[in-house]
Amino acid sequence: MTATPMQVLTRPFAIEPVTNICLLDGIFDNALYNLRIACHYTNTSGGALNNVTLYLEGVGDPGIAPTAKTFHFASIPANASVLVMWDANFMNAVPGKRLVSFVAKADGFDSRRTIAQIFVSQTRFDATLNTYTCTVEEGTLTVSKISAIVQRPTWGSRGRDGKCECPPEGGPWVPTGMTLAWAPDPSYAGTHGDLPFSDPWWKILAIIVAIIAAIVAIVAAATGNGTASFGASGTFDETQPSVTCCTPDTGAGPKRDYTVAGVASAIAVGAAAVALSDAADPFWRGQEKTPPAKSELTIGERVVAKWKLADPPTAGKAYAAEVSWSYTRFTTGQTYAYAVAATQANVHVSDGVQVDTPPTVHPFKPLWVRAQFRKGGGALFKGPELYAFALFRSPGDGLYFVVAITDDGLGFDPGANDGVYAGSLDLERAYRLLLKDRLPLEGIWRVYVFAQDVNQTKPGTAPQIAAQHIGGFFVSSAIHITFDPSLPCPLEAQATITVT
Repeated sequence: MTATPMQVLTRPFAIEPVTNICLLDGIFDNALYNLRIACHYTNTSGGALNNVTLYLEGVGDPGIAPTAKTFHFASIPANASVLVMWDANFMNAVPGKRLVSFVAKADGFDSRRTIAQIFVSQTRFDATLNTYTCTVEEGTLTVSKISAIVQRPTWGSRGRDGKCECPPEGGPWVPTGMTLAWAPDPSYAGTHGDLPFSDPWWKILAIIVAIIAAIVAIVAAATGNGTASFGASGTFDETQPSVTCCTPDTGAGPKRDYTVAGVASAIAVGAAAVALSDAADPFWRGQEKTPPAKSELTIGERVVAKWKLADPPTAGKAYAAEVSWSYTRFTTGQTYAYAVAATQANVHVSDGVQVDTPPTVHPFKPLWVRAQFRKGGGALFKGPELYAFALFRSPGDGLYFVVAITDDGLGFDPGANDGVYAGSLDLERAYRLLLKDRLPLEGIWRVYVFAQDVNQTKPGTAPQIAAQHIGGFFVSSAIHITFDPSLPCPLEAQATITVT
């Protein structure tokens, strides 16, 4: 028999399980011990496959410990990509590119193994120096002197008296500058050094640092100590304005929603990625403009960047950053410098989302949601181009339930790759959880949808081309950051369902 026509066609990506967000460009970092290895598994045949099993066979690093789990599908439509993920412990992971083996088996076919790479970094925080380091095989990036628009004490949920209540982890902080120092390993001759993982720009390591610094307190608040390599982020040089508007439901207790806080943090720190450009980051541009003498080796590089935002970072919008940066190359012979001032815009844009839900559902029938996310220009995102999920919030000050929404032709999705992402919540399961907190099932449920783009670069793409394609940016979000304290709370339901 021939091998099962199921493959993992693009690089697996990291999901942080407390916040449910995809880490930038899908990179795994062992500062967060518990992560999920997620991938889109694609039926590459022209017909449906039946009785399909998928499992993760192993990882080429004994320091990465995945939890065994086998996924079963009665049928997978032709050309459909199903989202699967495995919990794994990365506490002892070694930085670098690591191989992961997946196995698929369908009726009428032999098993088929797919070998894919994941990228692993190692972020650490030095409280004495107030610096972060992010280590990969190609070298170490040190991030310091972070300036940011920070949350004011009013960030949080509005209490019954209308005032904001500040949660333990606070709100998002929007970076407005930082110093990045790259120590290549080994030192190199010529104009350009090796890209991290031979793929993304050096700036991606800085954004990973920023995201981890932003969400580590959220993870600690949810799971306690011992789940990350450090428990709090450093201090920032504060700039104006400040983040002041509330988000609901971040108070203590079982009603807390860590996903909302994680999404807000990811959108906020994405401002740094926008300022430092996707097309060519300051390191690459600085290297091009400062070619060393043939006899010299580059032993270190530094970028000092500052930027201003006229508008707050917004998922899917082409907000702009006025940025100035200087690059310095340190060699065995002399020092070279280059500087730039420019305006950069967010290129991870969308033309909005359309959400569809049933108006009314009877108790213990599934709640379902369908969403269409439009790219800039109006075309629909389809299939594995997005990692998307929905939050269902139970009536009143209720619980949140996270549900993946996919375009795979399964469940409530009408067809694979048609641009409709769908998912559902089992109300029987939800009811058991609501009972524990004596919360009602019947009433108005609110629905919020979110989507992040996924890096679609094929394995083997030239590094300088692959580096220009970055995934993990939110292109749609129900939460909106604002610098204006007079605006309403920015988490807005895109649909409601009445359970009666």
